[in-house]
Amino acid sequence: MDKIFKTPLIFNGEDETLVLIYGNYIIGKLTQEGVNSIIKNIEQDTFNDSGFESLIIVKDILDYKFERDFDFTIAFSVLIDGLDSYKSISFKNAEEAIKAENSFQEHFKQLGFKREERPLKALEAATTPAICTAFVAIVGGLITWFAYSFQDWKPQRDIVVKKFVYYLIKISQFIGFYPFLIITLLLMAVCLRWMIKRMVNPPILIKAVKN
Repeated sequence: MDKIFKTPLIFNGEDETLVLIYGNYIIGKLTQEGVNSIIKNIEQDTFNDSGFESLIIVKDILDYKFERDFDFTIAFSVLIDGLDSYKSISFKNAEEAIKAENSFQEHFKQLGFKREERPLKALEAATTPAICTAFVAIVGGLITWFAYSFQDWKPQRDIVVKKFVYYLIKISQFIGFYPFLIITLLLMAVCLRWMIKRMVNPPILIKAVKN
């Protein structure tokens, strides 16, 4: 099989790992030794693509997308056993993700991918922080309610309580429910500020779709 990427492309990945793009593969979470071994095996046509935590076969990719200057992870839509699945490759930071995409976008264009860059619509930009806000509100609200409800609770011998629940009860009895409420409100304020900032200045979405 002809190699799509005839020259190894190596980038800094998450947690001091490396990302290798070579042959017909995109592989993340590698050590330097792993990169060297894979390059050698691909060149000798002896590479076995099973058993890797983060590996994508390029011919299976249907599209990829990420938010420029924000995402350090590029999300790939991949066809596996007839089903559309999502896999992601994480880089060290947003700059490294842009560098990687700049290096491989021409290869994908030759494979029939149509690439576009566009600002997200305000509602699109608000989706992620809105979900985060809702999550904080629900979880923080439940913990606050729990702390409020069990301030005067006294354990009975015939009731078995998990250790983390027991400690949460003891903490809430010691400090009250107000700290939980304040922390929840502060986190919600941060999420709402993030949402408004994204809506006012939507990030650029880079997306390439296979025709």
